Amino acid sequence: MASDQSRSSTTAKALEAAGDRETAHDIGALDTASAGADAKLAPTRPSLVQRLIYGPPPGADELRAGGVMAAALTKAGHPVVDKALEKLAAGDAFAADGKLSEGLRAALAAEGAYGLTVASEFGGRGESYLQLAAVEEALAANGLGPMAVEVSGHLTIGAGSLIGYGSEAQRSTFLPLVAEGVPMGFALTEVGIGVNAKKIDAYVERDAAGDFRLFAEGARNKLWITNARHGALVGIVARLGQGGKQLGLFLTQLPDTDIEAETAGWSFRCEPSGVAAFTANHNSRLHFSNYPIPADNLIEGDGVEILFYSLRLGRCMLAAMSAGYQRMLACDAATYARQRQGVGGLVIRHELPQLALGRMLGGSLQARALAFLALSQDASGADLAGLRDLTKSAAAQTGLETMVACEHVLGGRSFAAGSRVNAARVNLHLFGVVEGEDEMIRMGMVRDVTMPFVERYLAPLLGELRAVNTDDAGKIMPADQRILVLGPRALWHHPRRTLTALGRMIRNPALYRLGAWIGRNLLVDLTRTISPVRRNAGQDLPDRALRAHARFATRELARLRWTYLRLSLTFQLELASAQMVMQRFGQQIEWLVSILALCHHAAAEDPSQWRAADLQCTLLTEKVRAGRAGLRNGNLRRLRRRVAAVGADLVNGSASLLHGLEPEPFAHPFDLEDSAAP
Repeated sequence: MASDQSRSSTTAKALEAAGDRETAHDIGALDTASAGADAKLAPTRPSLVQRLIYGPPPGADELRAGGVMAAALTKAGHPVVDKALEKLAAGDAFAADGKLSEGLRAALAAEGAYGLTVASEFGGRGESYLQLAAVEEALAANGLGPMAVEVSGHLTIGAGSLIGYGSEAQRSTFLPLVAEGVPMGFALTEVGIGVNAKKIDAYVERDAAGDFRLFAEGARNKLWITNARHGALVGIVARLGQGGKQLGLFLTQLPDTDIEAETAGWSFRCEPSGVAAFTANHNSRLHFSNYPIPADNLIEGDGVEILFYSLRLGRCMLAAMSAGYQRMLACDAATYARQRQGVGGLVIRHELPQLALGRMLGGSLQARALAFLALSQDASGADLAGLRDLTKSAAAQTGLETMVACEHVLGGRSFAAGSRVNAARVNLHLFGVVEGEDEMIRMGMVRDVTMPFVERYLAPLLGELRAVNTDDAGKIMPADQRILVLGPRALWHHPRRTLTALGRMIRNPALYRLGAWIGRNLLVDLTRTISPVRRNAGQDLPDRALRAHARFATRELARLRWTYLRLSLTFQLELASAQMVMQRFGQQIEWLVSILALCHHAAAEDPSQWRAADLQCTLLTEKVRAGRAGLRNGNLRRLRRRVAAVGADLVNGSASLLHGLEPEPFAHPFDLEDSAAP
């Protein structure tokens, strides 16, 4: 495994060489935290996605393991699901205000739902995360998505941080509370800071007794914290000292009521964050001022590293929930289409509604296949680089596509205020943002998947280009003097430095390693082209159509290593900041891995799922083929120029379509003074 420094060097240093020091610093810090989480996990096998692209490819049994486990778990059922459906049928699952009822929570706590993955020694059920995924999907599929959301956050980014990083004393103290149903959340994001976790502003100071005092006031208030309510357990990320560089994670059980400083010498407030999604759950804004936390409640480890550690499971659970939500939508839409008379007879008789329903079934199967593939990989000790991220982003995307397809079938009825279809809409939209914003994690996925190749073959060569962009004092040259891409333009404007960089590259051993890699891989491709093994990829799949899709995905994934090499040679130092390029390349990986996962997952199921997988693979193949044109060098450069032109109008305030319009103030202004009340 690469060191923390090497993890951040290529992207961060390329951004710095291009003059974007702030982004370089942020990316480097986040990469270091991610590397720390990977070191904690200590994977024993390389990433499946890396092997699909760079080889050696995984076997059919490895690809099918998740589907086999999912089929067995689904057929077996679970007492937590049975109890939840019992409460739902009795009308006791939701309170009058639409939130999850305390009766449902108590009933599921008695069945061990909140301790499902907690070890039995701490009062939990001691079951696997694969089992948790099956329970999450079943709850969401039956209209209990909010309960799936609550349990998922409770056991992944909540208790997962305690299980992975907590001391024996901390686990003995807090895990029994987790298992009995005291809700647990993870407080990272703030009013003033969102996606850039390394810039959070809440902090702790030591008091005279050696314990901690937490300050999260005004814009430092913790915001959008799911499962946070009075009496809940929360892991809070805060700086060690105001303005300190180190981040810590602090456990606390929130007070049962708000506390004012006049009576206690410290203050605490918990109020709803006002988000339109997850309305059946608790989602809160938390204020702390001089709030006491015992010294023993500090979990050793960087707070953001711990978040990365737990997110791998959170993203898999989100995919399982998405699969369940999509099955629910498909169920309601299919029932409607079988009963509703449209133009020319029942809606179900027509081709377009059938296509929409097929998209729903295929989308749910895709999300399920990826969730269980990722979890089976995690259980076997494989590195989830790439797979954890594309699992989440693909599941979030299919959830939105299924929502739109459902609206096309149901029409206006999908917006009925009391329908579960309408209630699901905002949650499915939010899935693309929670657990990591999709576009950002796709770019992170590309960096993770290509990192071994980049560090060995490309980073030393890019280092020579970075070197000619610094002056004698080691400072980055002004923007108009930087060389980001070696080529005719650079040679014309900066001939001496361009020739210097080329000369250094010629003397660098990495250039010859890269040449050897190209030769080896050309030979591998030639061998695979004529080899029966390559022609028969996926031959053991039970359906001819699935075999064809598996062969296509296997072939195209292997071709992507050449696409990435082309992009790297074309954009060079620009590639680190070429977000659209990385997003489009990542989308290709996501679609192709999804096709392969669908084929092997459906193979463990009945022929109706083969057919749903066949349709979804066909639709994904259309996207792959259309996306190839978008990755051509000329198309990418033209698109980036046009986006930059519009972006400049927005930056300069010259976009006339927005002139004369007054923006609405933010619900939670992030420029509050530290002492301001929430």
